[in-house]
Amino acid sequence: MKKIAFLILLSTLSLSAGCSKKFEVNWKFKTSGAVYSSPIVNNGTVYFGSDDFYIYAIDEITGEERWKFKTGGVIHGSPVYDKSKVYFGSNDGYIYSVNAKTGRRNWRFRTGGGVNSTPTIIGNTLLFGSDDNNLYAMNVDTRQVRWKFKTNDWVSAAPVVNNGVVYFGGYDNNFYAVNLSSGKEIWKFKTKGLITGSPVVRDNIVYFGSGDHNLYALEAPTGKKVYFEKDLGEGKTAYKTWIFNTKDDVASTPIVTRDTVYLTSLDGNIYAVDRNTSEQKWAYKAEGPISTSPAMLDGGLYFASMDKSIYSVDEKTGKLKKRFATEDVIQSSPVINNEVIFFGSNDNHLYSIKH
Repeated sequence: MKKIAFLILLSTLSLSAGCSKKFEVNWKFKTSGAVYSSPIVNNGTVYFGSDDFYIYAIDEITGEERWKFKTGGVIHGSPVYDKSKVYFGSNDGYIYSVNAKTGRRNWRFRTGGGVNSTPTIIGNTLLFGSDDNNLYAMNVDTRQVRWKFKTNDWVSAAPVVNNGVVYFGGYDNNFYAVNLSSGKEIWKFKTKGLITGSPVVRDNIVYFGSGDHNLYALEAPTGKKVYFEKDLGEGKTAYKTWIFNTKDDVASTPIVTRDTVYLTSLDGNIYAVDRNTSEQKWAYKAEGPISTSPAMLDGGLYFASMDKSIYSVDEKTGKLKKRFATEDVIQSSPVINNEVIFFGSNDNHLYSIKH
């Protein structure tokens, strides 16, 4: 098998001064284009797309290429793995299914625009958005479209399914709740900016960010705003809307724990927000905008910035633990598997670095 892996088994390539610990590189794999796509890891294989029009399957341990598959456009969304198949979209307008072991195409389906949305699969239904303004629900066995839901602009965010409802946002500034079986709208909520990140649903509350600089919390069944009781002192209370404002777009997907919501913003900050009150616990500012979603492991939050770096900060305090610089902007969200961090960079590489 032809290998194009630019494999560097380094233990010395590390981060900037000022941090007591350093990231170490296991390997990095070179493509011929920027790697916006966030990787996925399954059964010892890392799958990801590149601006060179290929989707790649890479050995998780060695960084060696197992196969690659060429499309007719850049691949910005992440692939999804299910039952020995990998599903992904391309800016050429197609959604693809390929064999996870061989990379051979099973089928492809054409939409009316680029498919930059990361797909979601539930049962035998594949959900994905397109730049033709639709969210599609497709039967992967028959390749028939069960339904498609029309919005007023591109749909690039990955949809999320919870209790038979599909939640997603679009470039038309709306956040939608759609019935999974019928494709009928249940409710929608209007923001003042593009919605490019995926939502998180927890305890019947859906959290999502918008280009209007806000992170929202809505009642998942109804789409109504969430309120909380605020103690004003001297026996006085007030009901406040749960909303958190940053200084720029919230383009990523938050992490929601029992008591904290972690989110990033193009203002360059990663924030820890009290889940009960929507008040800021702490913030850490990187040296560039952040469009990527954070990942969590062993008390650390990992995120990438357009200042070309991957960061790790303490989840309780926001204090910097580690930092690692690549050669270009990073717009690929880090993924953690077996305590190893995988992410792409616009320097055309996919990286594997030690936790």
